[in-house]
Amino acid sequence: MFKSKAGTEFLDKMSWIADMLIFSILWFVFSIPIFTIGAATSATYRAVQVRIQEGNGVVWSVFWRTFKSSFPQATVSWLIYLTVTTIFGLNQMLLINQLASSWLNYFSQIFLLVLLIMMAPILVMVLAYISRFEDGLKTIWKNAFVLSMTHLKVMAYVLFVTVVSVSVVYLVPALVIIVPAYSLSKVCPRLETIFNQYTDEDLLENMNSNITL
Repeated sequence: MFKSKAGTEFLDKMSWIADMLIFSILWFVFSIPIFTIGAATSATYRAVQVRIQEGNGVVWSVFWRTFKSSFPQATVSWLIYLTVTTIFGLNQMLLINQLASSWLNYFSQIFLLVLLIMMAPILVMVLAYISRFEDGLKTIWKNAFVLSMTHLKVMAYVLFVTVVSVSVVYLVPALVIIVPAYSLSKVCPRLETIFNQYTDEDLLENMNSNITL
């Protein structure tokens, strides 16, 4: 059956949107316990990356396999960030209610805010790294930190997408059914460009040698 180019492109776009919806719904469902958000994000990143690379509709198998394999390291990584966020939130409540208004509390709040902003794109890099490579947690964070510091423009873009995505979901919670996967689809090509610079030459050995220099 003959299909026009416009018709084919339309079907491809609809297929892409459908996959993004499925990925985001999976992310939401698997993130409900809160502590599983890290593993859900790693699984969604991998599913999106495979979808971009292979252009097929494989959804559940890729997501579930990555969720299980990344769960321990992604969960610990996410809980580190969640802990800092919780401390920031509690401290903010104390300041608002004027229960702790010393200069030290204000300084610590500014410090925590800067730390959260700086950690956000690195955490995205860590979760993406976990979904793609098999390393120890210490090595993952070291490598992700070095990669982040050597690709600041990409990290600035990742931070921008992350902030916009979180803000959009905060303002319109219903968009959680599309935003997670869509935002990862925007950062995925840039992170994959970084990963591919090292993969062919053995990412692990090169990054570890850079760290020890």
